[in-house]
Parts: sequence; C-alpha cells; structure tokens
Amino acid sequence: MKLIIAVVQNEDADAILEGLLERQFRATRLASTGGFLRRGNTTLLIGVEDADVDAVMEVIRAHARTRARQESPAGQVQSAAATVFVIPLEDYQRL
Repeated sequence: MKLIIAVVQNEDADAILEGLLERQFRATRLASTGGFLRRGNTTLLIGVEDADVDAVMEVIRAHARTRARQESPAGQVQSAAATVFVIPLEDYQRL
C-alpha cells in the first residue's frame, strides 16, 4: 500500500478530485500554503494499493497545470503543476 500526498494548485483541485472519484479513488482534501510565492494550495491525501499508483498519477497529470504566477526582473515565475510524494504505507483502513 502507498500514501500519495499531492500538493496541487487550488485552481486544479476540483478537477483532480472529480477525476479521482470517476476512477473510484477517494481522497482527503486539506487547505495548505507554501512554496516560493506563498500561495494557497490544496493537499490531497490518497491511500491506494501499489498497483493503483500509476492510475492516480495519470489523473493528477491530466488535470494539473503549470501557471505563470508573477513577473520578476528575470521574467515570469512559474509554479509547479503539482508536487507529489508516494510513501510506503504499513496499514490503511476505512472504518
């Protein structure tokens, strides 16, 4: 089993969650803030079997978008579409 922690832009969170639900994956949504520009993000916690990691990553890739966030003297600063951590999980139960 794996725990997928996906930090995504707020603008993409609804589409990602809809895509996950369409494929029968459940996620917990948390509001978060961070990164270089200190913008609001959404953190998704998703527990899956090892075989489902690629399917979840496919949904995230399909719906997450890189956006220009701020102009600087060196040009535009772009924020990542998503930052994803895949962590081994010893146990996962829905009660």
